[in-house]
This record gives sequence, C-alpha cells and structure tokens, in this order.
Amino acid sequence: MPGPEPAVSVLITAEHARHAIPVRWTQRFSAPPDVLRSHRGWDPGSWPLARALSRALKAELMTGRWSRLLVDLNRSEHHPRRFSEFARELSRHERDELTETVWRPHWQTYAEFIERAPGRVVHLACHSFTPELDGKIRPTDIGLLHDPARRAEDAFCRRLQSAIRARASGLAVHRNRPYRGTSDGIGSWHRKCFGEDKLISLEIELNQRFAAGPGAFRIREMMIRAVRESLTIASSLS
Repeated sequence: MPGPEPAVSVLITAEHARHAIPVRWTQRFSAPPDVLRSHRGWDPGSWPLARALSRALKAELMTGRWSRLLVDLNRSEHHPRRFSEFARELSRHERDELTETVWRPHWQTYAEFIERAPGRVVHLACHSFTPELDGKIRPTDIGLLHDPARRAEDAFCRRLQSAIRARASGLAVHRNRPYRGTSDGIGSWHRKCFGEDKLISLEIELNQRFAAGPGAFRIREMMIRAVRESLTIASSLS
C-alpha cells in the first residue's frame, strides 16, 4: 500500500510590514516622514493579512521590522535597488552593517525553515500595492504572483485564484499582476535553490484600498478560507 503523502508546511512572510526606522539609524537616514509613511516605505495591510493567515493556519510567520527604504528584505543581495536612494547615502561600512544585522538574518531564517521542514513548503508572501501609480488606476484587486513554468506552483496558484473568485466574484483576481512573479524577490530567488517538490512560493498582492476598514477584515477572512481550501491539494501536486 502507498504510504502517507508527505507533510506540507506553510510559511507566511511580510517583508514590508512596517515603516519604522530603528533609533540606531535615525540620525543617518534622510527619508522624509511622509515618504516613509507612503507606499514607498511599506506595504499597508500586509501585516494584518500575514498575521491572520498565520494564526488561522498555525503557520510560521516572518515579518520585516523596518522600512524597506532602509534595506529591502524582498531584494536579493546584489540587486541594485536593495538599498533605496536614501540608504545609498550611507557609507559602505554602514550598508554592510545593515546587510548583516537586518537583511541576512531574514534570508537565512527563510532558507533554514525550508531546509528543515518535512515535505513541501508553501510560502505565501503578503504584500500590497498602491491603487494608482503614475496617474493610472490599477484594475487588480488581488494579485497572485508565481512562476508559471513551475507546474506545481502554477497549479496551486490557479487553484487559489479559483477559490478566491468563488468567494468574492466581484473582485478582480489576477495572476502575475500588477507585477511579474519571476521578478527578483526572496521567493523567486530561492526557487533557484529548491525544486518545486520542496518549495511553492506565491506573493499575495493586495490592493491598498483594502488595507483598512470593514472591507479589509472581510478580505482577510475570505483569504483564510480560500488558502485553507487550496492547501488541501498542495502535497499531491506534481
């Protein structure tokens, strides 16, 4: 008789959960407060979604503590925009310090979780995007970013998209919009290290008009149910 299917572990991350700057850097970091509080400094709504998913699914949760304008946890080590224009004013030594004390621990913890987890890991990265950019309204309500060339990941993404649409038919749920799922990031970079028998990585991009208020709560509850349903097939995808 065939043995039991391998376990599925769930990892929830929110790299841009906050817009704070640690005291150590406040005298050396020049980003204006209004920029830090804007969509450039963080992803409003990503932290409540990540926390809700983690609690409901009893999943591991990793979140960024500081603004991405200091150092972006969702950029690989040599990406030219890992440090914003404000952080580029820091010395090379200071940027190296940020790499070792803020960026690298997040990436090492992520990789170690995948390595030690039994069976396959489903990584859901919670992010959000501004409804309007450069004068253009973005038609997406929820974006699911993935690599369509990875068959298991593509199947999981389509299943999740269908589960969301079944519960919220009025929402525009798009795959790989408003960004491409293969762009540089913690999930896409680690696809190079782990096969899809070990890692399925999706970014959930939430339109920031759902970042707060009653609508935000309803979206989070709906996402919990849709993700929970989709995870039932995660171990059997090939």
